Amino acid sequence: MAPTPDRVRRWARRRRRRMARWRRRQGTPRLVGIGVAVVVTLGLVVFTYQAVGAASDLRQAARQAAQLREQVVVGGDGAKETLRGLRVSTSSAESRTDGLLWSLGSHLPVLGENVRAVRTTARALDLVAREALPPVVDVSTKVDLDVFSPRDGTIDLADVAAVAPAVARADTALTEARDALADVDPQSLLAPLRRPVGIIKQQVAGAQSAAAAGHVAARLMPTMLGGEGTRRYLLLIQNNAEVRASGGIAGSYAIVTAKNGRLSMGEQGSNLDLEPFDRGVLPMRPDEKTVFTDQLVKDLRDVNVTPDFPRSGEIARAMARQGLGVDVDGVLSVDPVAMSHVLAGTGPVTLDGNVTLDQDTAVDLLLNRVYLAVADPVAQDDFYASAARRVFDAVTQGSASSRPVVAGLVRAAEENRLMLWSRHPAEQAAIAPTGISGAFPGDAGPTPHVGVYFGDTTASKMEYYLDVTVRATSRRCLDGGRQLLTVSADVASDAPRRLPRGVSSTDARVPLSQMRLLTWLYAPHGGRFTDIRLDGEPQTITTAALGGRAETSVPLTLDPGERRRLTATMITGPGQVDDPVLTTTPGVRTIRNDVAVPSACR
Repeated sequence: MAPTPDRVRRWARRRRRRMARWRRRQGTPRLVGIGVAVVVTLGLVVFTYQAVGAASDLRQAARQAAQLREQVVVGGDGAKETLRGLRVSTSSAESRTDGLLWSLGSHLPVLGENVRAVRTTARALDLVAREALPPVVDVSTKVDLDVFSPRDGTIDLADVAAVAPAVARADTALTEARDALADVDPQSLLAPLRRPVGIIKQQVAGAQSAAAAGHVAARLMPTMLGGEGTRRYLLLIQNNAEVRASGGIAGSYAIVTAKNGRLSMGEQGSNLDLEPFDRGVLPMRPDEKTVFTDQLVKDLRDVNVTPDFPRSGEIARAMARQGLGVDVDGVLSVDPVAMSHVLAGTGPVTLDGNVTLDQDTAVDLLLNRVYLAVADPVAQDDFYASAARRVFDAVTQGSASSRPVVAGLVRAAEENRLMLWSRHPAEQAAIAPTGISGAFPGDAGPTPHVGVYFGDTTASKMEYYLDVTVRATSRRCLDGGRQLLTVSADVASDAPRRLPRGVSSTDARVPLSQMRLLTWLYAPHGGRFTDIRLDGEPQTITTAALGGRAETSVPLTLDPGERRRLTATMITGPGQVDDPVLTTTPGVRTIRNDVAVPSACR
């Protein structure tokens, strides 16, 4: 039956109503989508504006922090004014990055890492400006911050006590800021953020290290410098030309006295004056017997075949007590490279014989030329003694600006060339975590430590010509939080041929200009070696251990111009997922030490 006109009209009306409802339904999400897009766009505009402003604030803060560091040293109102500007910059950066948009943005893929990094950096720097710097700036206007350096042979212990609370507060705040920035990787950020974030992270780390050292110094100096009674210390000068694990043989020594902050150098001598003992001055520990001979506790020249300077200090103190009749309160060690760093601040010194020693000539003169020019061992020792006394006098008399001198000492400590041990337990406990302790790391929790050390086996001065490059790589993360590590040591001799016996080995059976070494390799605590190769040839892996760390040794012979490569593969202890730290013997050439390498487990 054909539809009537009324039915057609009703059907048409229903169809129009359905179409209208459908269009309304389709239009609602479109309008919602348009609205969301507008909101997101506006949010991104605001976010970008705030991000640009925060980055600008951080760059300004970095510049102000560098300027403030310079001003704090000299004191005055300039530091206060710069600090006020710095606090404005850090507060602005912190407020720009503190809001709903930044909280939401921190959860976004890719961009989120940048958001979190900027927020963390801004908050950390604001913490430094609010908590760490004000007490330091305040005290710098009242007390010369050169208090840690001697003037006319004396350090003012009252001034040290005056700055101690400010340094302690700065240390606390800077440590918190450094820890907050620990997981921020500037290189993973967007290009505009890398430089300001990287600079700030570096500045905070450097300031924390300095504040921590200052905190320890302020705590220890009043007693260690004789504020509560006279103190005596054994100063050892290591000779890197005859290499040992922590640098070189203890070729010469001096007794340094401290009383009420006044420093003086007394008796000096060499290993010729402190001859080897018939019996060990201390009992060897069971693990030491598996790695070293008893010369460790009999001969001053071998007290540092162990890489653990606190143990070397104990043994050297016992030798001074038995051989010199002096019971020292601690042992301090430096080497000629450290002396050259210090001479950069003091300026040249003149030795006996009208010889000038400066930052450029010290290493060459003390570690090579004296042995080429002077055959008499006693005359060589006299030259060393003269150099030690002149540099000591230059530092303690404070005739030059103390800042570059302190910078030289800091550089020496970073290269493991300046080490200190105290026989007083409380003082040693404070020294132990610092960079000057020279301690051999044992169980360091999640951080695996790797060691590559060298020792001369022929009584020569050949290691002046030794060139070493040591590297470590974490190759894989294994079950249980272990890492598979590879360590390589590229070793070369750039010695000329036919060097005299004063430089070559004193053993006539050893060819002139030949270098003979023993390399000690130490795996992380609880770890083990899986492969050792010399020039690609497999080596025997010994089963010795020191301080809970597997040890193996490999002898090396180097003729002039010869290059060799030693490689070791090892597995760390369980749960050692942090960046491995590589430590090696500081030689004649300047190197980085205690180097952290990227972990494969992070």
